[in-house]
Amino acid sequence: MVATVQASDFDNRLLDSVDLFFNGLEESDMSRFTNSWNGILKDVGDDQQPGLLDSNSTSLAVGLSQCMQVLCDTFIDLQIKVDEQVTKRFSDLCSVGEQTSAFSLSPSRSPSPSRATRSPSPSSSQL
Repeated sequence: MVATVQASDFDNRLLDSVDLFFNGLEESDMSRFTNSWNGILKDVGDDQQPGLLDSNSTSLAVGLSQCMQVLCDTFIDLQIKVDEQVTKRFSDLCSVGEQTSAFSLSPSRSPSPSRATRSPSPSSSQL
């Protein structure tokens, strides 16, 4: 009976760790998840006595651990792809900025239409 209560508590802690993981991502603070996960790992390591965890709890722990690994790998891959896209877009933006500044630094000089078509003033021609 004691092993069942411990296994049930252990199962709940495992399942709660998923919520802590996503909450930590959302809040950009993984400390609660890390503390919980380290506690689970410590309990598993400390309680390697035969029969302490039933086969369902053991299967849940293994499956959840694999799921966490996939999630972490996916988020790392996603972050790498986002960083690559940001770098590419920033580079594109910089090159557009350089092209724009090159155009603005060398404007073509043409006389204004009003000066080009203006006739000489009568006072200057009479002198």
